Amino acid sequence: MNKVSKPRDVDVLVVGYGPTGATLAGLLGRRGWRVAVLDRAPAIYDKPRAITADHEALRAFQEIGVADEIFESALPHPGTDYIGLDGQVIKRFYPAPPPHPLGWTPNFMFVQPELEATLRRAIARMSNVQVLLEHELAAYDQNSQRIRARVRRLDTGHEGEEVAIHARYLVGADGASSVVRKQMAPAIEDLAFDEWWLVIDAWIRGPVDLPDRCVQYCRPSRPGTFIVGPGTLRRWEIKILPHERPETFGEHQAVWRALSEFVDTSALEHCRTGVYRFHALVVDRWQEGRVFLAGDAAHQMPPFMGQGMCAGVRDAFNLAWKLDGVMAGTLSSPLLDTYGEERKQHVRTVVAHTKSFGLIIGELDIDAARERDRRLGDELQSGRAETIRQRFIPGLETGLVARDVGGRPAPGAGELLVQPWVRETGGSWRRLDDVLGPVFAILARMPDDLAALDGDVLARWRSLGARIALIRGQGDPAPMPVDGVLCLEERGGLFADCLDTVPAVALLARPDRYLFGAASTPDDLRSLVLALESRLHMAG
Repeated sequence: MNKVSKPRDVDVLVVGYGPTGATLAGLLGRRGWRVAVLDRAPAIYDKPRAITADHEALRAFQEIGVADEIFESALPHPGTDYIGLDGQVIKRFYPAPPPHPLGWTPNFMFVQPELEATLRRAIARMSNVQVLLEHELAAYDQNSQRIRARVRRLDTGHEGEEVAIHARYLVGADGASSVVRKQMAPAIEDLAFDEWWLVIDAWIRGPVDLPDRCVQYCRPSRPGTFIVGPGTLRRWEIKILPHERPETFGEHQAVWRALSEFVDTSALEHCRTGVYRFHALVVDRWQEGRVFLAGDAAHQMPPFMGQGMCAGVRDAFNLAWKLDGVMAGTLSSPLLDTYGEERKQHVRTVVAHTKSFGLIIGELDIDAARERDRRLGDELQSGRAETIRQRFIPGLETGLVARDVGGRPAPGAGELLVQPWVRETGGSWRRLDDVLGPVFAILARMPDDLAALDGDVLARWRSLGARIALIRGQGDPAPMPVDGVLCLEERGGLFADCLDTVPAVALLARPDRYLFGAASTPDDLRSLVLALESRLHMAG
């Protein structure tokens, strides 16, 4: 019989210490919860994998306190050109111009081992987070009160010994081969994309002619992708053709031969090769009682929009504040049902766009490719083509958002709150999230916009730990102080422009910075607050 240690009690057990699991552990750790996070590996995998992420991921990392450090070594995304049969540009994405709505460059390139190391250093400083490397989940069971997990040690000298962990919740962020998902056994929806691709990372070690922007080579003879990484890191993703066998590319010669179709390899130092089956999958159930799935355990998507890691970080950001509120007793447990509801639909929409880009790139029929080139070229030349990639990332379409009479998200609901640089009177400039903290917030321009919030409504709002902020333009006179209301000045006009665009007099934001709703009048704001408060305390 295996030796089993005395049970450890934690609030949340996170299985998997990749970017998704680390983000969740960091967010919950910052909120003061006892977290255990475990991983089979003894250390961070030392080769690049994910290479692109976006400003939503940075916003989550900002809450953990590491966004500036991560961005310091990152490269703003240079944009992408899609090249057709005759070498012409048929589609183009440009970096989104300033002002950046979320306070960060919308897309950036990074080296994954460095990013993970930064996250883990921050978590190591949290005394309430236990990290168990070289440990694997053997099994778990649950009742209405807690999870009981058996965790097996893999480290030398202790192989086979087991650690018993009792937790209030368990989150499987343990990747595409998730042990947690296998025990849950949810149905898996195939979103109809299944192709073999070769991924090659290399370091530039000499003079070589390469584009300054990322490139999608949309040629039927050999579709491929070129990605500009930070420093001298470059990546190529090359489609394995129908007559080729994926196992052939286990040989370096075959890899370098395929790569030579795109670049002079003499100036490159090989870093990593991966042969991947690009899937588009999403699980049907993201939750079973006190157990949740996140990241690649819940969904997989092709890399053509660079959204794989971003989706996992969104999962963690969405789930963290809901677990926090339920464990603290300020929110009702049925709120946790909205996690899978919101994230599943969001992932499906992102995958649909990702698939459409993959089909553009990977077309193998020459006649179809010529028609594609004509159609996309016409759209680009006429100005009809969307050239900002981030606009293909949706807001929330389901879950905890205000709805209109037709059941659709109301104007502004489900969109992301902008993040301007703000300051209190006489204070230093800071990003808005750092001033508000990870809480619900009402944001308006003028005290009159809050006039319909009577004492009872305000008391109920503040019982959530929520905040109220007035944000005026730079140089505008400060309003008379209002008790319990944060008075801020913004630099650049992002917030004012957002209100004008909706249009609205006030915004009601969730802790993950999605908007529950936007109020067009002070009375609308009161109704929104009461509607949200009712949803958050719905009967269990």
